[in-house]
Amino acid sequence: MDEFEKVRWTKPEIDGAEENLAAARALLLTEIQEERRPARPRAARRPWFIAAGALGAAAAVTAGVLVVSAITAPSPTIEAVSTPPSVARPATTPTPTPISSPQTGPEVLVSAANAAAGFTPPVLANGQFLKRTWVEEKLGIYEPGPGGIEVIPGTYGWRATATSGWLIRRSGAEYAPADLRSQWYGESGAPEVLGTFGDEDEARSKLEHVLAGYGAARPLAPIEIPWLPESAATDFLWYLDEMPHDPDEIITWLREYLGPDHEGWVEGKIGWFLIGLLSYNVGDPELRASMYRALSTLPGSTVGADEGGERTVTFDSLLANPDTARTSHTRHTLTIDMSTGLVTEITETHDVGLGIVPAQIPDSRVTFEMSVVDSLP
Repeated sequence: MDEFEKVRWTKPEIDGAEENLAAARALLLTEIQEERRPARPRAARRPWFIAAGALGAAAAVTAGVLVVSAITAPSPTIEAVSTPPSVARPATTPTPTPISSPQTGPEVLVSAANAAAGFTPPVLANGQFLKRTWVEEKLGIYEPGPGGIEVIPGTYGWRATATSGWLIRRSGAEYAPADLRSQWYGESGAPEVLGTFGDEDEARSKLEHVLAGYGAARPLAPIEIPWLPESAATDFLWYLDEMPHDPDEIITWLREYLGPDHEGWVEGKIGWFLIGLLSYNVGDPELRASMYRALSTLPGSTVGADEGGERTVTFDSLLANPDTARTSHTRHTLTIDMSTGLVTEITETHDVGLGIVPAQIPDSRVTFEMSVVDSLP
């Protein structure tokens, strides 16, 4: 039924032609306005539409103009009705929808597992090596006691009771052959003191002995396949050969292999071993993925914001030492390239936030960069 038919059937009984015509026009405009109104279901989509951002808003304005033009185009049989001029309104910038990062530590570790499983390691040609460049910053402290020795925090001394400390940086590289059981090579630079803490005179008096322990720069030379600290195995590849591939079985296997430890440190030691293994950035992609999934089942993990495609997962725990009646807040972190599952940094800290050393400085921090080289330097 066209608009004139609607008017004819709804024409009011008003005396006078002019009055009848005016009433008919009013009803006609009412019907036209009813046709212009959008259907109710579209209103429910508006919040999503607004959240789409500036590009979506601009597209919607264009589409709206086209729709309105089609509705208001006058019919050849209808008298044109004047419309009020449009009023210019200041442009408004749509409020961007906050991009939240709700992922938990376990979720990020599972994502890293997926990335590791899908990452294809480079295939080395004859004579090529996989180079792992590393930079290590290591904290040393002096704690008064029998003999007054320099110690590594969390081993024989504690940050909370140290009177002085120092931070030393050293860099180097390891060269892994295509056959990881073949000859490895390594090199390292001279140690560099980055700073001292607490009693500076005391720290400087100890540094000569400390630096002598580090030794001078070491030129490129054959080296043994690297070991994990405190590892009873011959080298880290032994773990890659012997560990099961199921995440739950990895946890059980490591718990039995490593044996009991101080309260609070059993799970921490398992996590620390897995972090160390993953940091070599070599091995079967599926096994690396399983190690990430095993890590995701351990308690106490949190995650930081995305930093250029990398995420840092932090494991916090309380380590109780019955030998000294002490409890230490320990922290381990690993930073992961989420596109490849490669580890780019690991840290370890005991006595988090205590003592003379600033809280943001860990006991040790090591960063890694992987590359393929055509030959040894």
